[in-house]
Amino acid sequence: MVRMIRFLMMFMLLLAAATAVPAQDGDTVIRLVEIRGPVTPVTRMVVERAIKEATDAVDDLVLIEMDTPGGLVSSMETIVQAILASEVPVVVWVGPAGAKAASAGFYILIASDIAAMAPGTRTGAASVVYGMGGENKEGDIMLRKANKDAGAMIRSIAERRGRNVEACEKAVAESDAYTDQYALDNGLIDLLASSRGELMEHLDGREVTRFDGSVERLSTAAPTFIATELSLKDEFMDFLASPAIAYFLLLLGLGGLYIEFTHPGMVLPGVVGAFCLLLFALSAAVLPINATGILLILLAVVMFVLEVKVVSYGMLTVGGIASLVIGSFLLVDGPIPELRVPLQMIIPMSLAMAAMVILAVWLARKAQMEKVGTGVEGLVGEIGTVSEALSPEGKVYIHGEIWAATVTGGAVAAGARVRVVEVDNMILLVEALDAGRTLPSGGEV
Repeated sequence: MVRMIRFLMMFMLLLAAATAVPAQDGDTVIRLVEIRGPVTPVTRMVVERAIKEATDAVDDLVLIEMDTPGGLVSSMETIVQAILASEVPVVVWVGPAGAKAASAGFYILIASDIAAMAPGTRTGAASVVYGMGGENKEGDIMLRKANKDAGAMIRSIAERRGRNVEACEKAVAESDAYTDQYALDNGLIDLLASSRGELMEHLDGREVTRFDGSVERLSTAAPTFIATELSLKDEFMDFLASPAIAYFLLLLGLGGLYIEFTHPGMVLPGVVGAFCLLLFALSAAVLPINATGILLILLAVVMFVLEVKVVSYGMLTVGGIASLVIGSFLLVDGPIPELRVPLQMIIPMSLAMAAMVILAVWLARKAQMEKVGTGVEGLVGEIGTVSEALSPEGKVYIHGEIWAATVTGGAVAAGARVRVVEVDNMILLVEALDAGRTLPSGGEV
């Protein structure tokens, strides 16, 4: 009986294995990966993994669907290298309609075995830019060198791929941009396709010349798509790769530590602040963080702290706001607007910080102007009762305690009310409030 059960279990396992084959002989397996948004180190990791998985699984094709404004040069170069070295043909399709392959995306498109675009898309504008302005100044030697190097790279790739070298060079040297039809008519891309299905129809039976010169015929009939999804780690790093998130984490971290230092023992602000700064450090690993921007933001925080403690008549607050705004602009030195801290976040955050500092300064000034309510100094202005006649020295009962006191302007009988004018070496200097109980100077009761 036991043997029979084991035999049935083995038979069912073999049957399941036989029916779980994802693709039969002759089917086309296409590894699908999407580039949506800026090209960052996270994008690089996903594309590299897709190509490796396709190679290991001996897939027929890698399809990259792209809509990007560009991104980091280092990440783009690694993606281009992975495409050129891929053992599996790589097709890049810019789509759907309205999408673009600008800047870094242009290099990825040109490097592919088959370059395709959807109607209503565009590409080009591939000049290398640095910093906030993105201006290619003729006197900037480093920028000229970077563009010369990028021009040589695109020229080398275009020559090997049989694409229009002159148009590729203009996209880099003069930031020319091209529509889908212009790119097709002038030999920048291989075909137009309005959808993934139409793209598969155009590719079926097409011969493609690989980067090493070998020729391969594509078969895309009845394709099976296997998507390369972001892992949990990739999604987390992609979240941290947002300049707005990095900026928010930095300010929140600094704010938390400041609260903890000024209010020791609260614990929670310090823990939150330290955690946020650690997350900011992870963001800095995938974003082009500018050290000058961080220093300016730190300087702004220092100015805000000093404003609460030093009378500067608002100068430290103004300086802190200016330092915060400039540091925020410089914090992420991205080549495209999508890789910089957005202005619509910088202004509200700066105004919020300024409002908090102004409120803190107002509360500090208000506290300084209020009468002292504790200690010996807190007795000034208080009203007490004479317990031992003042002539002029005697005793006064005030706040449940008996104090040695001296009266000004004559003597005061026991039971009269007096007001504390001054405290000198634990002796109260008082003045009489009950005129009818004031005695001539030197008199006794």
